[in-house]
Amino acid sequence: MAASKEAIAIVLDVGPTMNSAPAGEATPLQTAIQAITMILQRKMFAESKDEIALILFGTTDTDNPLVDGDSYEHVSIARHLGVADFDLLQMVQNDIQPGDTPADFIDAMIVAMDHLESGLQGKRGFGSKRLIVLSDLSSPFGDDQLETFIDVIQKFNVEVNFIGPDLDDNDDDAGGAGPAEGGSGDATPGKDKTPQQRAGEAMAKYIIEKSNGASYSFNEALPALSYFQSRQVRPTAWKCLLEVGPNLKIPINGYIKMKEFKLKQSWKNVYAKDPSLEIKRERTHHLDDEEETEVDPDDIVEGYCYGSDRVPMTAEDKETMKYQSEKCFKVLGFTQTEHVKRGHHMGDSCLSVSAEKGDEAAAVALSALIHALYETNCVAIVRRVYAARTSPRIGCLIPHIKADYECLYWIELPFAEDIRTYTFGSLPLKEGATTNKKYTPSADQLKAVDELITSMDLSTAAENEDGEKCEALKPKLTFNPYFQRVYQCLQHRALHPDEPLPELSPLIARCLQRPQAVEVACQASAEKLGKAFKLERVAKKKEDKSGEAMFKENGASKEGPAAKRPKMDDDLAGGIQAITKAKVTEVGTVTPIEDFQDLISRKDEDLFEKACEQMQERIQQIVTDSFGQQFYGKAMDCLKALRTESIKKSESNNFNDFIQDFKDTLITKGRRDFWDKIIAEKQCLVSKMECEESDISKEEADTFMAGEVKKEEATPQQEETTADDLLADL
Repeated sequence: MAASKEAIAIVLDVGPTMNSAPAGEATPLQTAIQAITMILQRKMFAESKDEIALILFGTTDTDNPLVDGDSYEHVSIARHLGVADFDLLQMVQNDIQPGDTPADFIDAMIVAMDHLESGLQGKRGFGSKRLIVLSDLSSPFGDDQLETFIDVIQKFNVEVNFIGPDLDDNDDDAGGAGPAEGGSGDATPGKDKTPQQRAGEAMAKYIIEKSNGASYSFNEALPALSYFQSRQVRPTAWKCLLEVGPNLKIPINGYIKMKEFKLKQSWKNVYAKDPSLEIKRERTHHLDDEEETEVDPDDIVEGYCYGSDRVPMTAEDKETMKYQSEKCFKVLGFTQTEHVKRGHHMGDSCLSVSAEKGDEAAAVALSALIHALYETNCVAIVRRVYAARTSPRIGCLIPHIKADYECLYWIELPFAEDIRTYTFGSLPLKEGATTNKKYTPSADQLKAVDELITSMDLSTAAENEDGEKCEALKPKLTFNPYFQRVYQCLQHRALHPDEPLPELSPLIARCLQRPQAVEVACQASAEKLGKAFKLERVAKKKEDKSGEAMFKENGASKEGPAAKRPKMDDDLAGGIQAITKAKVTEVGTVTPIEDFQDLISRKDEDLFEKACEQMQERIQQIVTDSFGQQFYGKAMDCLKALRTESIKKSESNNFNDFIQDFKDTLITKGRRDFWDKIIAEKQCLVSKMECEESDISKEEADTFMAGEVKKEEATPQQEETTADDLLADL
């Protein structure tokens, strides 16, 4: 369920004081527009349903429903309350012009508050309201309606935020840093704040105090607003009974505490030359006849091969054959915490389990279980079925106790089939090891590495507001730079479709750098590590190519020629064979495997994709030109080589596409017997188990192969008939 929506009124000062700045520096108005742009971007890319209105004050014209004589002059509603979109973003960036008449910011806030109340009439789901005022507070204002305004914002619980001058600065300070120095452009750098601006700041502090709001200077707001937020979702309880034995059932609620965020793949495909045209994908099925008759989708059902028969499988049949289960959350047993390895944690989320709200008996029972697990340092192993007819999962319940709450964390664990065990040789660190001592690290080297790891500790690499050591790069406060870069490119392409993608934002680039404290701390350890592990450049031995040396190399002496040495595969480099061998440019039909290996091993350029295309053509050519099954063996060897190299190079999807098309080609051209050989040799689709880059799961690969296995009839084995035998018979 989506979180409650928020109504925001952005109040922007476009008066003359906002458009003045020293040469070469951004004006306060430009900085304010940049802040508004960031607010809109955050809302848009988070797919937020929050509604935003834009009110300008200091404009030449007046456009608001409260204007009456001299009251509320030069205040205009530029955008009525609505969901943020690219039209609003473009208007903010291109259409806002500075005004030449100062206006009362309190009048502008009253207009914004009135617009929020009128705009929300008849709308539901808005849990909060907020006013965001961006101004240098240098314009004259009146306070005759101030108390009435404060009563209204307190009654409707409206939060007021000011972005502009640093309200925490002392009056004797010089008005804060300028934009060129990362400041806000609050006042002219080097000059004291004007009496009018000090009065405006005092009024802003008073309003913030009464409304429980907050104030930010531009140099504080811009970095915080530069990050795009993910969509906020209100947690929905998963209600179930926690079964502990046959007689104890505790009503519980489960809330997702943490879940992996993934980019939403709902973006439309469009034609690059005409973005207004949306690309629609359509798939049709046709009979294998001369007219290629199209088959209606309602007349198509899935089928599976059972020998030579094809068994139809309708959606109803599949539904009845699904695994039957019931919703449950059952404790299977208990074990010590150290028995659950950190590397065995699975899943993309963590569930926080608490007692049913309002059920005191359930709260007492669950609290007893939590404290028992905590005191005995144990966890509970639990079987979880999310809903009826869903696959069961196994996980552990870990006790979590804080001063103000307590709960159980449920984390998914693997079944035996999910664990892949790889055995690696241990490092020769023990005494008496038979490994070469040359590769055994010394005590000084181990100490140097240990000190480097300690110096890079992030748990104490930062300082909080009180000057105490704290953790740096906390996951809760650190944004994913990959997502930030995607959003940056999307908004740039939407606003500037004809321009190239922008350079990486400095704020995103800063996330990719080491924290300054860590870099300074590990400097000495890194230098010590460099001294402990000495690296020397090994000079290449100059080969003696004199005649005597060459004869010695070949084992010849004055007594006579040496005995012939057996020819080894590793001794083929150079010589007449290498000189006379022509450079391979394509995969031929004589030695296709050797040609393919030669092309993909080239160092001067990457020819893997080209070599794979040529190898695929050769395989089809060899099978098609084969007289009976004469060249099937050669084609199968080529297919094995192509599959093996595709797995090594993580290009399995290319091979999978080929094998699916190749199947249709074989069946169309009457070469079904070669396809049966492919199935028998298990040279079918490459699954994720063989290559992580594959899009084919193990189940899909097995289903594809199992559906094509044909039982061979038990007939006496006959020798393969060759072309010469057939000619002899003729």
